[in-house]
Amino acid sequence: MKRACRRSKAGLAGLGLLALLAGTASAQSQGALSGVDQGAQTHSGYNLTSPLEGGGGVAEDLSQDDIRRESLLDWARAQTALQPWFAWKKRLYQNTGLQLSFSYQALGQAASESLGETRAAAARGQIQGAWDLVGRGTKNVGKFTFRVEHRHTGGTDIPPSQLAYQFGSFASSGTGFSDFGFAVTEYAWRQSLLDGKFKFIFGKISAVSWYNTHALSSSMRGFQNTAMQSSLSKPAPGRAFGGGIGAQLGEHFVVVAGIHDANGKTTGNPFDTIGAHEFYKSVEFRYYPTTPDRWRWDQIKLQLWHQDARTDAGIPESSGVTFAASHLFNDRWMPFVFGGHSDGKASLLKSDLVAGLGVGFDVNDRAAGGVLGIAAGWGDPAQDGLRDQYTSELFYRFQLLEHLAITPSVQMVIHPAANPTQDRVYVASLRARVTF
Repeated sequence: MKRACRRSKAGLAGLGLLALLAGTASAQSQGALSGVDQGAQTHSGYNLTSPLEGGGGVAEDLSQDDIRRESLLDWARAQTALQPWFAWKKRLYQNTGLQLSFSYQALGQAASESLGETRAAAARGQIQGAWDLVGRGTKNVGKFTFRVEHRHTGGTDIPPSQLAYQFGSFASSGTGFSDFGFAVTEYAWRQSLLDGKFKFIFGKISAVSWYNTHALSSSMRGFQNTAMQSSLSKPAPGRAFGGGIGAQLGEHFVVVAGIHDANGKTTGNPFDTIGAHEFYKSVEFRYYPTTPDRWRWDQIKLQLWHQDARTDAGIPESSGVTFAASHLFNDRWMPFVFGGHSDGKASLLKSDLVAGLGVGFDVNDRAAGGVLGIAAGWGDPAQDGLRDQYTSELFYRFQLLEHLAITPSVQMVIHPAANPTQDRVYVASLRARVTF
């Protein structure tokens, strides 16, 4: 009886939050999901780029975190105090070509049911940058990008990245919030050629954030559950040595191809695994129906991938296909859909399908002060004996202060794949992010 009561309360809370946000959205008369279309202003003059990778990439973070955003509270003293800092960053960029971004984010989660732990918390501090070293000020720039971070738990026995596995879910409820300590998670060279129509990258990079992503894929600014970020029917090796190219073929078509160490681990020594010569290879065809400044939101993607057999891990050769599509309507509404299918054991799922909606709020000609995201999906696990799982998430990210975003969210997992005794689990989350 108590369990049913808890479920009922959690369900009513989620419905109530959705109704409140929907009412707020209908009451607003103007709005944009992003500031690019509204001529967004920036703090340090960082370029608003159209990178090949998704929302978890360094290039994306640098530009998005530099946008001036509408906030609920207007703390003039704090803004005045930070002006010299951003003025210094702007001069540094103008004089040397170096962009820098600092952020600290924390996440706390609680699950309604669990076979083990029910609470998890962690924090993540990071420094990242991009240094234009060749062709600065031109379209054929060559730059070095890097990210240094520290992840740690926050007073609980496990971090949010592990919480969902406590109740049998195949997907993490707290993506990006683990506890591996200090690590350099990216160092790479990015080069643009042919007036920016051809790009390549090589170094220690992510194989996850490059393919089958959408504008709300970032675990720092968007959905927290891995299943809502991109298809889990494709492999997800850690950040390791890899390379990729992107070529613009005509006004609306882009092809992105890459090769990545299939055994890579984010915190490991990349030289320990690259010698096995076991790779994850991908090619993604992209159609952008609108102009480059809207490529983040208006896109159709089709990915074909193949992964070599991983001998030591006992994973056979695998291949598959994924797709993703989204479009921004009236600078406010962004429906999206993605999914995929694989024929091997290299990925968590054989098949999945996810649909969702992003909604931007009144912005006064500046970047969105609030973003609502809601998504739901189905997944068929690759491992035999596990049942199909249904996952959903609702979040609302609002700028409490210009450099402080708060994101409450509710997740619901129906039929956790590895827990046949549980029908439904709710996860409540609160994320805070400071950028400067």
